[in-house]
Amino acid sequence: MKKILLAIAMLSAMTACTSNSTEAAKVNGESSEVVFEVARNYFFKNNQQIPSSPKITTEEEFNRLFGMATVMGKDGGPTSIDFTNQFVLAIVLPVTDMATEINPVKVEVKNGSLFYTYEVKTGEKQTYSIQPVSIIILDKQYEDNEVKLISD
Repeated sequence: MKKILLAIAMLSAMTACTSNSTEAAKVNGESSEVVFEVARNYFFKNNQQIPSSPKITTEEEFNRLFGMATVMGKDGGPTSIDFTNQFVLAIVLPVTDMATEINPVKVEVKNGSLFYTYEVKTGEKQTYSIQPVSIIILDKQYEDNEVKLISD
């Protein structure tokens, strides 16, 4: 019983330290890395205009811009997004016939802004066109932060 209570106390202390360091980074102007998840198996609908802001905070707006691209296999379904607790940052590039990938590198919070660093890798010419998309999912606690994109 003592071991369980000790484990709970240690877990609580670690959680408190983690949230305090993030809050301190916001106040002191220090940067703190933000955890995110990459959303898979979505495509940008071709009848939509590329959004001017990468931040999407509602399921309705997301569904207007993106469709599900389910494929065969174990991880073939689209990544689940809970807009009551999460929001997304989506980078959509123009249609191209070049093999193109958008890879998220990191997200940091500093002075009330989210700095989203990503890289674009362009490969060989293809015989078909694609519209490169990258979607990352973040915790709702960062939703009110201004987003600044940094391309590596």
